[in-house]
Amino acid sequence: MHNIENTYVSYDELVSVVGKEEIESRIRQISGEMLDFLNAMDLSDVAYVHEMALTHAVMDYYSDIQRLKEYQKIERVNEIKIKAYETFWLLKRKPIQLMKQLEDDKMLYVNEKFLLTRLTSFMLGEDMNIPLVEDKKKAYTNYLDTLYYYLKFRRCDAQAIELMLLAFQAGRVVFSPT
Repeated sequence: MHNIENTYVSYDELVSVVGKEEIESRIRQISGEMLDFLNAMDLSDVAYVHEMALTHAVMDYYSDIQRLKEYQKIERVNEIKIKAYETFWLLKRKPIQLMKQLEDDKMLYVNEKFLLTRLTSFMLGEDMNIPLVEDKKKAYTNYLDTLYYYLKFRRCDAQAIELMLLAFQAGRVVFSPT
C-alpha cells in the first residue's frame, strides 16, 4: 500500500482533518472488497487492484465529502451520499485493472460490474437473500440492468448516483406490501 503522506503532498490538510488511520482503513476495506469480487468472479489471474488509483479515488472521495460538510455546515453525511460519492470516484479512477487482453470483452467493464455488485448489496441490505416474487424480480432486474448500463455508458456524477439510490429506496417504499 502506498504511503498517503508521501504520495499526496497536496492532501496534507485533508489527512489531518479526516485522519490517516480512517483513510487507510477505507482503502483496505475497498481493496478487500475488490479482491473478494475478483476471486468470486474467478478473475484473480487476469485483473488486479491498482493501489495508487484506489488511493486517489478514496482521497478524492474524502475531499468531496469534506467540502460537502463544510458547505452544508454538517458533521455527518448520510449513507446514500457516502455510497454515491464513493461510487463516483471509483468509477472515475477505475482501480481494477486488467493484466492482459482477454479473448472477449465480457470483463472490459469490470469496475462497473464491481460497483453494480456493491450498490446492489447496499440497496438490498438485509433483503439481499430474500426470494423475490416474479413481479418484483423483474422490476429489480430491470432497474439493475439500467443502472449497470448507466455506469458503463453514461456520464454520471455523484449527484446522479445519489438520485438513483434515492429512487430505488422510494420505489421499495411505494411498492412494498404493508
